[in-house]
Amino acid sequence: MRQLVVVIGVVLLVSTALSVNPGFRTAISAKGFDYICQVGVPILEKYLSTLSIPPISGSASSPIGSIDYSLSNIQLSSLTIPSASIKPDKTLIISASGISMHVHADWHYRMKDWPHISDHGSCDVSVSSVSLQVSVNLGADSKGHPTVSAASCNVDIGHLSIDFHGGASWLYNLFSSYIADDLKGSLSDQVCKATKQEIDTAGNAALESIEVEVKLPDHLTEIDFALLKAPTCATTYMETDHKGEFFLLSHPVEAPFTPQPLPPVGNTTKMMDIWLTDYIANTAGFVYQTGGVLKYNITPHMIPPGLPLQLNTSSFKALIPQLYRKFPDMAMVLGLAATKPPTLVVNPSTANFTIPGQVTVFVIDQNKTAEVAFVLGTMVYADVKVSVHANGTKEVISANATFLKEDLSLVSTNIGQFDVAILQAAADLLSTAFIIPAINHYANAGIPLPVVDGVSLVNSTITFGQGHVKISTDLSYKPSAEFLDKLFRK
Repeated sequence: MRQLVVVIGVVLLVSTALSVNPGFRTAISAKGFDYICQVGVPILEKYLSTLSIPPISGSASSPIGSIDYSLSNIQLSSLTIPSASIKPDKTLIISASGISMHVHADWHYRMKDWPHISDHGSCDVSVSSVSLQVSVNLGADSKGHPTVSAASCNVDIGHLSIDFHGGASWLYNLFSSYIADDLKGSLSDQVCKATKQEIDTAGNAALESIEVEVKLPDHLTEIDFALLKAPTCATTYMETDHKGEFFLLSHPVEAPFTPQPLPPVGNTTKMMDIWLTDYIANTAGFVYQTGGVLKYNITPHMIPPGLPLQLNTSSFKALIPQLYRKFPDMAMVLGLAATKPPTLVVNPSTANFTIPGQVTVFVIDQNKTAEVAFVLGTMVYADVKVSVHANGTKEVISANATFLKEDLSLVSTNIGQFDVAILQAAADLLSTAFIIPAINHYANAGIPLPVVDGVSLVNSTITFGQGHVKISTDLSYKPSAEFLDKLFRK
């Protein structure tokens, strides 16, 4: 049961707070829940069949009188779950039917009345035609982790038989049906008690292990995927809304803007839909720019020797004569900086990235002293493509920017006025060779999704909407043996 809860946790987080628009949303469909059962039930059968069951005791009437009995050292030797389902309907309804199992145990009984005869031995218990239904409430704690709690449980045991061994077992087998009828009720109560405890304790412990604050490979930032509210269950899907915001690790500050509203969840042919708003990318731009990350110096040795323009005023003698006259044959350094946070705008047809910045042109004299020659204002426009791929054990949503055009302006000058149009080709080359690759250094690294070990996105399709990117995907689940052993370890 814990495994089903944790696989569901992929969605509670593949998102208690103020009612705000999410930056990140997921929705798992009926097809997705069917897949969870498909892969989860065999895992349950394998691992639950090795679990020890707590001792069971009770009282029963028999032809030899009223007895107190107990079953101990109970070992579940086989378990079959032929049919299971998970249905969202305000809560999650987990159902299984046709369950059968075989149990070996030690037995002991004692007559209630004098002469208090007692006996002991071993027994085999066969249970079949069992149905189980559990209603699970979904929530979010104060830190935005998903939570689960068992609201109700019902177990119906269709058939139970006991075969006694040892002691006067030949006699007890004659009236084993008396004990079997009483044991049905005790076993039903134990199964429900264990199931609810597994969900309330182990299930929540497993969900707490899922990171809602995901640190990025740059070691500078993290993304907050905390749930904004409890997951919502409709009749055909379960939806989770998450914060979806970048923060600087050294100085986390809320972005001064909010996400656009997302469209309602609709029908899908996939197991899961994921929405990423442009708010996520724009909080990244805000964090990197205000954190001073988007600054870059280009020095002479970084320019390939075969290019016609080198970072020396001699190369600019024909383009900007006054630069050479004032600073003859001097080395140059270009200081690139984003002056405002870069912004991503997504609409149904395109995703475009805008990078406002400036280029400060320094000249270096023989004493290695830098002096500002002029400052250019730049506005770089780029087209953005989005992709989904695996990076090690992580599922990553990444982007790649392609240069479109650049607008130039003269912000200030110490060499006199000149027409910046003459530098357009050089500025475009500068953006293509340095600015866009610097942006792609972070964009290509992508956003790692907070998923459980072994989960992969497959057959994914990507579409653009107003203010968001939507990924419709199927799932593949192949957990490691180490993860499963840790999950089911008592």
